[in-house]
Amino acid sequence: MANGQGQQDDIQITGGGAGGGGAAPAAQGAAVPTAPQAKKPTPTFDLNDEALFGAAQTVAPPDKYKVPKLVSEKFPDLVDLIKNTESMNEDERDYWFQILPIMTEDQIAKFRDILLTEKNQLDKLDKEYEEELTKLNEKHMIEWKEFETKEKREEIAGKEKKAEVEEKAEEEELLKRLQEI
Repeated sequence: MANGQGQQDDIQITGGGAGGGGAAPAAQGAAVPTAPQAKKPTPTFDLNDEALFGAAQTVAPPDKYKVPKLVSEKFPDLVDLIKNTESMNEDERDYWFQILPIMTEDQIAKFRDILLTEKNQLDKLDKEYEEELTKLNEKHMIEWKEFETKEKREEIAGKEKKAEVEEKAEEEELLKRLQEI
């Protein structure tokens, strides 16, 4: 590009500014295509297309991991805890499945305790979240009912006031007619 020439294959300059013209003046040494360029088709996606939702975006099936037979027979509870923990990725899960057979009983007990503690704490947080959400929903429902009640009262008061005005007008009309008689 040192000589002022570059790739100008897809460049199209169009005007429409204050000069009211077609194409803007080209830079020195730049070629401006004169024929209109065909628009490239916009890619479309079918949201039901399974290719869009590959394995990377879905939850891994339970049999996805290489669990040694010894581990699955001897530690079925640990296998479930490892598969369902939220704190490990795939590689970490595979690592723990492979290392379990060579761990000591004390290490396994501590590992189980860690996973159970995590599970219990997450369950507790989920429960607290659900309770808080329920309280908020109830609070908002009460506020909504109070709002609806207030609106109905205002609507009724407006109708009563309108009826009073109409009634007073009728009374005055009747009194006026009686006085004319």
